[in-house]
Amino acid sequence: MRFRPLLSVPALSVLLFSGCGKEGPAAGSTSSPPAAQVKGTPVVSFQGGAITLEQLQTYISQMNPAARTRVQSVEQRREYAEGLARFELFVQEARRRGLDQDPEVLEAAKRAMVQRLLHKEFEEQAAPVTPEDIAAYYETNKAEFISPARGRYSHLLVPAPAGSADRAAKKKQAQALLDKARKLQPLDFDGFDALVKEASGDPEAKPASADTHLVTPGELKEKLGPEVAAAAGKLQRVGETSAVVESPKGFHLLKLTDVRPERNQPLEAVSSMLRTRIARERREARVSAYTEKLQEQAQFKTDTAVLEKLQVDVQAPQAEATGPVPGYLPAPQPTR
Repeated sequence: MRFRPLLSVPALSVLLFSGCGKEGPAAGSTSSPPAAQVKGTPVVSFQGGAITLEQLQTYISQMNPAARTRVQSVEQRREYAEGLARFELFVQEARRRGLDQDPEVLEAAKRAMVQRLLHKEFEEQAAPVTPEDIAAYYETNKAEFISPARGRYSHLLVPAPAGSADRAAKKKQAQALLDKARKLQPLDFDGFDALVKEASGDPEAKPASADTHLVTPGELKEKLGPEVAAAAGKLQRVGETSAVVESPKGFHLLKLTDVRPERNQPLEAVSSMLRTRIARERREARVSAYTEKLQEQAQFKTDTAVLEKLQVDVQAPQAEATGPVPGYLPAPQPTR
């Protein structure tokens, strides 16, 4: 069972307009009390309730300035007030028909209650994120905001230790491989990987072993030597290939496969983003801890043996819905 629209588009737009700017009573989530119990000055009266001047004043105060421009004239105010009253008439009629006990209405109410509980427990009671909190978080995660430039390379080596008898021949081999590399398209990394295999003399060699991953110039120097690091520093665009580089280990070719520029974001530049992130992470941690507490208090347990009997046929046709989609909350994250 699913709801169908009960109101025309113009009428619905009035209802939506009543809540512009802020979620609250103007959205029509609560009905007016009986007329005899109405507190305030009635503006629109009807059997069983009224819309009061005080209510309207509160609702309008919660609207954003743009929405308020649409209730300037007396006629616009009348349309707004009567729209709220008409909504209450529909609420009364729905209750008269017992729709307040409809499964989908009850499910929607449960969802609203859970959302309100989450808001009250984790929004209203949230401690403010202080500048000191932000500064500490920044220092702990500084590598995310300040880091040197890095490059990633595919490294081809024709082994020829210094003093080896075949070093001259190996240099010619490296030059021949360079000639082949320069005939490749700049982004033909697979083609360069094939040359890496050829240089190793092992057709089963894994090109991944030639991947330097992202490294700083200093890390590359430590890994492959100063000659190779100096040649890498001359490569600027992804796809560029170095000249033959001679080192005590042999002859090298490098192909630049990725570039990560230097990152230098001072605290002031990321404070707003960090404030939001810290608040979110704190909220998630508190929700997880609160969920675990509720589960423990309720002796929450799952019978896995029974669960294994649940049948899930991904090929079966979808059955017609017979009720509302149930609410769902994910498992709590491990608390630190």
